[in-house]
Amino acid sequence: MKTISLKKVSAVAVASLGFGLLSVVPAQASAADVVSIYASKYSVGSNFTATFPGTSAAVSSGGTAVTLVSGTFTSTAVDAGKAIYNVSTTGGYIGTIATVTSATAITLAAGATSALAAGSTGLAASLVIGTPVTTVTPATIINADGISGMTATGGSAAAVMVKLSNPEGTATTAKVRYIIDNAGVMGTSPAIPAAATTAFVPFTVPSTAGTYTGKLQYSVAGTFLGTAADQIEIGFTLTVTAATTLSTSLSTAYMTAPSAGGASASSTTNGVARSAYKTANTGISQVKVTLLKADGTAETAAHTVTATVSGAGFVSVDVTADTPGTPATRTATNSAGASVRYVHINSDGTAGSGTVTVSVTHAVTAVTTTLGTFSYTSYDDVTALAVSTTNFSVGKSGSATTTGASVAARTVAGNALGALDTSGNLTQPAFIVKATDSAGRAVNTVLAPSVVSLTSPAVATGGTCTKDDGALPTTASSSTNGVGFYNCNFVTAASSKSGDKATLTIRVTDPADATKYISTTFDITVGSSTVSTEVLSLDKIAYAPGEAMVVTRTAKDSSSNPVADGTASPAVSFSKAVGGTAPAAGFYRLGTSASSTSAATASVFAPTVPGAFSALATTGATGGATITSSASVTDANAGLLTQIDALNAKIVALNALIAKIMKKLGVK
Repeated sequence: MKTISLKKVSAVAVASLGFGLLSVVPAQASAADVVSIYASKYSVGSNFTATFPGTSAAVSSGGTAVTLVSGTFTSTAVDAGKAIYNVSTTGGYIGTIATVTSATAITLAAGATSALAAGSTGLAASLVIGTPVTTVTPATIINADGISGMTATGGSAAAVMVKLSNPEGTATTAKVRYIIDNAGVMGTSPAIPAAATTAFVPFTVPSTAGTYTGKLQYSVAGTFLGTAADQIEIGFTLTVTAATTLSTSLSTAYMTAPSAGGASASSTTNGVARSAYKTANTGISQVKVTLLKADGTAETAAHTVTATVSGAGFVSVDVTADTPGTPATRTATNSAGASVRYVHINSDGTAGSGTVTVSVTHAVTAVTTTLGTFSYTSYDDVTALAVSTTNFSVGKSGSATTTGASVAARTVAGNALGALDTSGNLTQPAFIVKATDSAGRAVNTVLAPSVVSLTSPAVATGGTCTKDDGALPTTASSSTNGVGFYNCNFVTAASSKSGDKATLTIRVTDPADATKYISTTFDITVGSSTVSTEVLSLDKIAYAPGEAMVVTRTAKDSSSNPVADGTASPAVSFSKAVGGTAPAAGFYRLGTSASSTSAATASVFAPTVPGAFSALATTGATGGATITSSASVTDANAGLLTQIDALNAKIVALNALIAKIMKKLGVK
């Protein structure tokens, strides 16, 4: 084994191989002994983490596309732009991540080392991802890629990749360490095999910002005895920048459902009202708290998240989503070293409204900042039922037909299908029932209300109600949170005929007395789905150019009763071009199908050309005749001429009057 002393060293340098590089060149060595550099100006700062877990992190690649056989990348947002290193004693800088296409596949930027880019597999579990940080290039070095120092964030994990030229030592004896004059040993490499030319030195960056003078020391025996025969060293400066810390303005807190979807809580779920039954420790909702640094990255310092209840409710705070707990407390805290915390809001055994205030207290400054205030309710037993919305009430005669849908999940498309769609896609209920407690709060009943026909079973046999699930968007649902609203249908009897009437009873067992019911009623009539007479009408006989119009189709059956709800209505066309959208085919409700509810909500507008025009449709009655309705558009210019003529007549009459007065006065 060669003996290395400081006197034999003609030059030394630190060059970057992903992290940092120490080139130790004995005096007798030639230029050919200097090992080539893989990359320049790289070191490891924050997020120095082993992100390829397992006993081996086998990697395969083609060109610069890399797919992991095992292990995962943290995320596309975090890992893109970072560098991959093999921290084994024979490894080094592999390449920089250009893009992350999935949790197991990346594309490396140009310049990746051939060891990986050529398709190597079976690398040891020593691959890490590091964030390249600022490095300092010395004025005079052996290799232009060398660095004499690095810049890293205070408190972060960091490392220096030291490259050795013509190293000494036997297998597993030599080591390299990084030592700072006023802070002691920062980190030491694993023992370096005799054939190795690199050494990896991980360490934790001091938390206090400033410039630290230090050195990289290479020991042949790995004992760092300080003798010239054993070790060699080179200065290596560490510049520490202040760590980015908690930003309360970027941090978020969003409320969502108590047992599912906590990780995906957002401003959308935050806007949904939350409530649950009053039984103690029943989950009402949860709040996802995400702590971020000023640069938008996750803040994992042990800041304290506090949740405080005002009014009804209990809370707990932890790091696990979708797990309503059983805390008997009005205030809860959590100081885990995690970016995401969850506030679980539960009933406390009483019915009423409550508010939870969520705040964070900085671990260092002790400053407390409110992140959000969240309101909710807990409800009591049902005391009343009421039909809150009526969509369809005219059933189909002569057959056992279901009118409307009784489904949990409503959709915009399903709501547009009318009352009699048989494709299974209909979601609009015939009517909606709301259940409330003694304080008028919406409540869920033990069982969904039943629909029975107590007085007219020959007209209607009953129906079904299903609790609305409150699915977003709320424009398609009966409720905003899946509490208290039931989507119901009804079924006409095969013996029913046009003109029949029935009163349906909607009821639930009274929680206070199981022998009684809480109920409400819903009146229906019956009509045929066969159109006998159909009329097309406009809301005016004369329109100004481009004026809003309401187009109405009316249909009756052979008994002169409104046709069954859901019976098809025809599309409407016009003899002249109109504005907006001509009414498309639709369906009848209470025997009427209108283009809009009023002129203020109109979707079709009168022609702009003056004169007569007609609305036309093909009736659904036997024979399919064309039905029409006529109107006209006034000529604005004609009206102006009429006004001018009237004004001229007034001027002539006034002149005559003036002449008569002047004559009487003898004025010439």
